[in-house]
Amino acid sequence: MLTLGQRKFGTLTLAVLGVLVAATAVISVAVPELMPWSFVALAAAAVFLYFTSLDVTLWAWVWVLSFGLLDRPLVFIQIPGFINLTIPRILYVVAVAAFGLYLITRKRHIRGLWKWDWIILGFLAYVAINTSVHGWTARIPTLRTAPYYRFFEGLLLPFVMYLMLAACVRDEKNIRRALLLLTAYGWYALYIGYLQRIALTVDSGARALIWPSYINQPSWGRGFGIHFERARGAYTMSNPQAILLSQLFYVCLYLIRRIRGPYRAALIVQAFLIPPAIFFTGLRAGYLAFLLSGIVWLFWGCERRLAGVKAALAALIVMLGVVALWPRLTSTDRTAGGVAQVRETIARVALIEQAFQMAGERPLTGVGFGHFADHQMGLQRDPASISAGALEGVMMQHNLFLAMLAETGIVGLVGIIAVFWMLYRMSVRLYRRMPATATGWLSRDFVVLFWIALVNYLTNAMFVDPLWDIPTNGLFWCFAGLTAGYHHLLQPQSIDLAPAAAAIGPGR
Repeated sequence: MLTLGQRKFGTLTLAVLGVLVAATAVISVAVPELMPWSFVALAAAAVFLYFTSLDVTLWAWVWVLSFGLLDRPLVFIQIPGFINLTIPRILYVVAVAAFGLYLITRKRHIRGLWKWDWIILGFLAYVAINTSVHGWTARIPTLRTAPYYRFFEGLLLPFVMYLMLAACVRDEKNIRRALLLLTAYGWYALYIGYLQRIALTVDSGARALIWPSYINQPSWGRGFGIHFERARGAYTMSNPQAILLSQLFYVCLYLIRRIRGPYRAALIVQAFLIPPAIFFTGLRAGYLAFLLSGIVWLFWGCERRLAGVKAALAALIVMLGVVALWPRLTSTDRTAGGVAQVRETIARVALIEQAFQMAGERPLTGVGFGHFADHQMGLQRDPASISAGALEGVMMQHNLFLAMLAETGIVGLVGIIAVFWMLYRMSVRLYRRMPATATGWLSRDFVVLFWIALVNYLTNAMFVDPLWDIPTNGLFWCFAGLTAGYHHLLQPQSIDLAPAAAAIGPGR
């Protein structure tokens, strides 16, 4: 099996832990009333050091998954003149500290930024300047945080996590641990999704089994929670749940080929449970992302032999399903699988028109990042028109690229397209660098998982502005960081990956 690097972190970890134990003992003797909390802090520090020495990249995934388990209602600390603290934000700081400690203590040359990283940095710099010019807060009170929230949490923080992941990837175990952690959370996501479906269609008492209980609040999450009538998982809307499950399905297919033992059987069960759970979200973008990802997997993630036949068979099954369920699909009832909601369709068309109106006013630089809603209120429209009724209460663009066009102009639109294009080109180079016979953890199949993450993200971005959706943003950028890290490690030439690396058992 390929080994890309070895860690020698144990001595330093023990030394730091020894210092912490000594400090805890001194504090406990000097200030006895602090004794319980001092030992709690020591335990937290021990966990921090353990995860950092085991696999520092796990902190990125812990941060992403915390949005679906330990979000705002559990811990919300308001600090005047500073950002509000939540568990995901605290974990982000912990992750940055862990990555920083790892990079400082690793005696190696830290690689500089790659050309696609500079493109992303240039894009971020432009958006920051654009936001500064037009204002970091919006005029509409309910969306006052739109500019700075979408910049910092939607763009800057995920990209910093991407950079740290790319710098700290060392060996194939980073893939295994990350994906197994993702499947472990997947059981919880499925549990919540199925309970919500039962509560909506069979017995509302099923919500009593959901933890944390704040998930049962229709509008949890700063009062903007939506999609309560769907199985939205532990999130404020169904998009993160659907995109996570779509990605998880193909992660399961990837892992089933590479592990043995009882958990392999569990992953097969998980894969069968995922498609209905995606349907429970009632998200049309989720359905489409799942199908498009299937095409990518059939042609590049499976054996190339008979890939066309498999794709044709899958298309036939989908067509037969559409024909059999046509009355339900063409209904306006999302819980029954309907995708023909008229009001939402009219609203999307009206939002497209508004985006082009704003772009026409300021084609190069837009109306200001995060200020779509401010300018939407000033657009001329007939209050008696159908679109006006459909747009009632809709104050955000539902397409990432149209939002960037309206808010940051042609410059911003070209910038964000360049970001995704360069990431894709990087992954293609990594895919071609690896031999087709490699079947271990680091193989072409892993690159296909990143392509599926890209398909999921961009499909979702065509129907909603994902810069409000931090869990989906974080998931995509973590896959991007992992992929970029292996691209860095395999420079400047190709390597020989042994086919025998396949099917790694639990004991290896």
